[in-house]
Order: sequence, then C-alpha cells, then structure tokens
Amino acid sequence: MLLYILKSIVFLSAMYLPYMLMLRNESFFRFNRMVLLCIMALSLVLPFFDIHALSWESNPMNGHLQGIIEIGTPSITYLQDSPNDVSTEGTTAANWWSIATIIYLTGMFITLIVKLIQFITLHRKIHHGVLWSDTKDGVTTYCHLHPTAPFSWMRSIVISEEDYTTNASTILRHEMGHIKNLHSFDILLLNLCQIIQWANPLAWIMANSLRDVHEYEADDTVLRSGISIQQYQNLLIKKAVGSSSYAFANSFDHSSLKKRFTMMLNKKSNPWMRSKALYILPVAAVALSAFATPEFTNHANAGFEVSGKVTENSENTKVLAKDSVQTEEKCPSNNAVFLICEQIPEHVGGTTKMMELIMKNMKYPAIAQENGIQGKIIVGFIVEKDGSCTNFEIISNKEENSRGATVTATTQSETQNAPTEADIIKAKKALEEEAIRVCKLMTFNPGKQRGQTVRTQFSVPFTFRLQ
Repeated sequence: MLLYILKSIVFLSAMYLPYMLMLRNESFFRFNRMVLLCIMALSLVLPFFDIHALSWESNPMNGHLQGIIEIGTPSITYLQDSPNDVSTEGTTAANWWSIATIIYLTGMFITLIVKLIQFITLHRKIHHGVLWSDTKDGVTTYCHLHPTAPFSWMRSIVISEEDYTTNASTILRHEMGHIKNLHSFDILLLNLCQIIQWANPLAWIMANSLRDVHEYEADDTVLRSGISIQQYQNLLIKKAVGSSSYAFANSFDHSSLKKRFTMMLNKKSNPWMRSKALYILPVAAVALSAFATPEFTNHANAGFEVSGKVTENSENTKVLAKDSVQTEEKCPSNNAVFLICEQIPEHVGGTTKMMELIMKNMKYPAIAQENGIQGKIIVGFIVEKDGSCTNFEIISNKEENSRGATVTATTQSETQNAPTEADIIKAKKALEEEAIRVCKLMTFNPGKQRGQTVRTQFSVPFTFRLQ
C-alpha cells in the first residue's frame, strides 16, 4: 500500500511541475483543465502498472544463460551457530516499514474525516436558511435570506436575496458555467488525490491551479454572454469582500482577482502551444521505467514436497531452554516463539498456492545474473498467531561465484574484466533482498500447540543458479 502511495506521489509531482512551468499561464482554459485531470488520473492509475520491458535493468541475456531458481521445502529451522536469532528482544524489534505505513494510513484517515466534515457542512449550508428555491432545467437555485457568498455544487446554486435582487443575471451565468462544465466532478477527483497524497504539498497546490482554471472557464462563459469586461470586473471587486470557505464548492469570488482580470484581457494563446502538453508522455514513460522491475527468464524448479512435512535437520536445529523459545513439550506462553509445535504453519491454500505465488513473483536479480552470482539462501521469519509474517532475516547464505559464465553471457569480448568485489557484494545483497521480498508476500495458517495458536519460527530455502 505504501509503495503504491509513494509511486503515486512521484507520478503526480513529475507531471505537475512541468505544467506549472509551461502551461498554467496559457489561455486555453478547457485544455489546461483536461491536462490537470489527466495528471491526477494518471497519478492514481499508473502505479498499478509494472511494464518489465521499460525497466532500465531489463537487458536481455546474451547466449543461452538462464537464471534458475529452485525452491526447497519450507521448514522450521534454527541454525546452531545463531543462538540469538529467536528471542523476545528480536521479536519485538520495530518494523519501520510497517510503522511508516500505519502513520501514513492514519494521515489518510484523518484527511478523509476532514473532507467528510467539509462535505456535510457544504450540504447543510445549501439547505439551511433558504428563503425560496426554484428548479429550472434540472438546476436548483437556493435563495438565502442571510448574506452569503454565491457558490455552486453539482446542480445546486446558492445565492443571497441581496445578490439575487441586484446581480442575479451575472452571478447565475457564472455559476451555470461551473455546472455545465461539470466542475464539481473535477473537485471530487482532486479531493481523492489529496486524501491519498495528503503528505504531498503539490497535491494541495494543484487545488489552486484547478480552481483557477474553473474560474477562468466560468468567467469566459459570462463574457461570451455579452456582459462587458468592465462591468463584470467591477462586480467581482465588489463581491471580493465576502468569500466562500467550502472546499467542495465553486465560489463566485474564488481565486485571485488579479489573475482572473489578466486572463480576461490576455490574447488567446496560439493553439500550437497545446503541443507542450505532450511532455506528459515522456515524463510518464520515465517514471514507469524507474519503477518497473526487470524481467529475466526464470524457472521455479520445485524441489518441493507436496505433503508439506517439516524438514528436520539435526545439524541445523537447536532447541534452547528459554522462555522466549519453546519446544513441543512445553505449554504455549503469550509471546513464545516455537521451533517445533504440534501443528506447523501452512501456507494459505496449501503448498501448491505457495509455489504458484513464488513462481509468479520471484525474479532472478539482473545484477546477480550479470555478475554470475548463484547460491543457496535460507530466509527465516516468524509466523505470527494471525498468520502474518514478521522478523525476516537471512539465516544462511552460501554464494557461489561463476564469473566466467557471466562474462561469456554478457559480453562479446573474451578479454572483459571480471566483476569487481563491490559488484559481487551488490549481487549477493540483491539475491537476499529478492528472497525476503517474496517471503513477505506469503500468508499462513498459524501453528498450533495444544489447540492454541502460537508464534512459530519458519524458514524457506531458495537456490539461485545459472546455467
């Protein structure tokens, strides 16, 4: 979830900043509005796409070298040379990514509540203190007895009795401009972006840009009806003393009068200036490339026992006589981590579903293939009482370096230098991170001891090899 939000923030920022520099002062208002709507929509949709062909690391392997990933039988494993791997202190270590996700989701929830309060306040304002209402062509005008700044929302217009008596024609034409152009739907999309990207300042700055364009369009609607610019500007100045504070509404006196007056007097921009909006295409492509994951030929060779029995390895298993680590002979305590229990955890859907998940999601890291790094990695983690997985760590990593195969596969020259030690370290790290990433996608039916769900130490071995 947090990764999607971060991508969404990057997409919106990357596309909105060029708009501010190149298009916001142009006088094709409807076009600019469409650009802003596209920016918001793309920022919400593009993070779902992962186009492997666009990845900067998607270099096809030359020759016949393939990356093979073998998945061993998942087991409850505890290495003898790591006596402190399972402990109360380790199991309570902060998962910073989860904490960041919770904090961000809390901010989204608070923003949503604020928006809902604003929405409810707006609807109460529309219907509270109404002197009379009139519906014409599907649009309802609510005349209020008390002074209120004119505004519109969806197919409703609010105007005070004083404004209706003195300036009804001009104000209603302005608000009808908002309604006919469906500006309220734009505001709904804007508020959705703000809820999702509440921590992104540009999402809030964009609100001003969108509302400015709305006012430019509504002003243009009034001027096209035959009202003189001077008369209309005098009315705007007069009404500037009152201002609507409703986040969802389209207000008659919204936005900077200076900018609106400037747009009224400016000459129409050259239509060819619209071509500047094409910047969205390369910006979106670059952003997609930055987030795309490389795709290589991967084969998951199931050295996997469908029965799902625990692999018992006496050399790698050690039971400690600690309260934080329990064996099957002991009764479960609240936060105990079991190495062996009566009913071991099982992946939701069984081992077949687990294999499908691994084969679908695991990739042989590009840097490891390029540098000929292969080997066996065992990822250890704790299956919690609710079936979630925590405390991921590498409990075994035996890498093998086949540099000659890498050079043969990735270069055309037999004199190419071997990978540096730094490259090998990075490749090894990439294998570890990929194994942990896939394990984080797993969910389990928790282990049980004496009929109670318990926390259980678990591990999954992966073998990365090149051929």
